[in-house]
Amino acid sequence: MLIKRSTFASVAAAGVLLAGSGAAVAADGAPADGAAATAKAGPSKQAKYQRLHQLTRSTTTSVKDWRRTRELAQSGVDRWGFIWSTDWCTKLADKPGGFNFKLSCARHDFGYRNYKKMMGKEAFRHSKHERRVDKAFLFDMNNQCAVQPHKTDAERRQCRKTAKAYYDRVSG
Repeated sequence: MLIKRSTFASVAAAGVLLAGSGAAVAADGAPADGAAATAKAGPSKQAKYQRLHQLTRSTTTSVKDWRRTRELAQSGVDRWGFIWSTDWCTKLADKPGGFNFKLSCARHDFGYRNYKKMMGKEAFRHSKHERRVDKAFLFDMNNQCAVQPHKTDAERRQCRKTAKAYYDRVSG
């Protein structure tokens, strides 16, 4: 399957990655039709910023795209060279009240670590990118509070309060 640059917007959520400006790629992100030289050089800084922005938004599509891109990176397909390490929720409980915030924490770490690497710690601090990554963290945790089928309304309310406390702690 070949994807041209003009169709990027409609397939980005599916985790299909471009190999470079105007290049065709296979569904696994590998370059097709002789685009190996472009892929070897890696994506431009602007393309990497755009991809990072896509992976750190407060949308269900962004979460799914981040998870798929993470799975690809863990399997050795990582043309973006992102930092995927995480310490989960650092000094906070990963599963307060039985609600698992580990992936929310991992995506938050992903956003922070990659923006800091790309733009510098000081430039990232108090930037629109930091605010967006923090808001996505709250979005992810609130979503986690909502999706578990065997929790009561009171447990979900407590989960959202805990999520807000985590958000306040990291975004303060």
